[in-house]
Amino acid sequence: MIRQYYKEPYQREAEVQVTRIDGNKVFFDSTIFYPEGGGQPGDRGTFNGIEILDTQKDGDDVAHIFKSSDGIKTGDTGILILDWGHRYSFMKRHSAQHLLSSVFFKTLGIGTLAVHLADEHVTIELDRKDVSPEDLFTVESVANELVRKGLIIEQKDLLRGDAEELHMRRSIKVDDEVVKVVFIEDQDAVACGGVHVSNTREIGEISFYSTELIRGHLRTIWKVDDEAVRTRRGNLTAVCEISELLSSPHDEIVPSLKARLDELERLRREVRGLSSRIARMEASSIAGDCSVYMTDLPLEEFRDVLVSNERKDVLIIRDGEKKEFLYIGSEEHFTVLKKLLSLKGGGRNSLFQGSYSQRGDVFCSLAEEVINGFKR
Repeated sequence: MIRQYYKEPYQREAEVQVTRIDGNKVFFDSTIFYPEGGGQPGDRGTFNGIEILDTQKDGDDVAHIFKSSDGIKTGDTGILILDWGHRYSFMKRHSAQHLLSSVFFKTLGIGTLAVHLADEHVTIELDRKDVSPEDLFTVESVANELVRKGLIIEQKDLLRGDAEELHMRRSIKVDDEVVKVVFIEDQDAVACGGVHVSNTREIGEISFYSTELIRGHLRTIWKVDDEAVRTRRGNLTAVCEISELLSSPHDEIVPSLKARLDELERLRREVRGLSSRIARMEASSIAGDCSVYMTDLPLEEFRDVLVSNERKDVLIIRDGEKKEFLYIGSEEHFTVLKKLLSLKGGGRNSLFQGSYSQRGDVFCSLAEEVINGFKR
């Protein structure tokens, strides 16, 4: 089979013939569809108007994945049409990944362990567990400078020995005698079987997005082309809105936000202290013959007071967003309550807590009836 995607990576349509069919997999005598590999997803598009969902390697062949191959027969000829927007976006992301990895290596001496090309970003896992923000922004700046230079990107088939003499930044990962090597003019050479743009200027824009630690290595996340622009504009919009909410200039929103968060935490501690005091006052004032008591305060504040007063068969409920209960009584009585009131939860040593589902007033009425039955 002829892999036309290597010879003409910009070709969007091609006339082909079906050579065999295996379930929902269809094989052609040639294809412009790139099969998933090297971190790059498989192409999608249509054959004679029938949707191709994915493209995968199948031994030495290329399988075009259909929802169903019904209506397609071996020997059929027709037109493959590539989803060019999908393909071209990944050609740009793949090329951007090569460029970034080369800058990491040449500028900082950091190697690439693994890459992944997603719909919204590119990830590059480095052979380091930590890289400073300053170094990451340096890589971003150098990469974008190389994008603007319009460096030529080309792929060549080299004999393995000739490829090894290039002393590339990454070892050759295939056993083939002929190796595909991607060159970025005066910048990089690396063995790769993907498809790429022909000029760095086509990449558009590269922006650093975030990092995460994985397997003891730093994974860097990057936005490319339209996603980079959308992210940059979205970030600016967010900064403007936060600046307006805080009544602070753009360059002062971080210290301003930190000051407000500190004040919020101080107020939360104050509220927790007041809630605790009020709850203890409420708990102490619950009448001795009270079976069910409803409150808006945290239930744990009632526990110690009621236990120290040796109260039994008292149910405290909080009927808010969370419907919670605290029951002080015997395990035998709690088992009855749990069954009759459909409670969720448990406990021990006369303390039981959990949640209920009924409307608060209905629940109170049913609970009082059950608990008063214990006292008769």
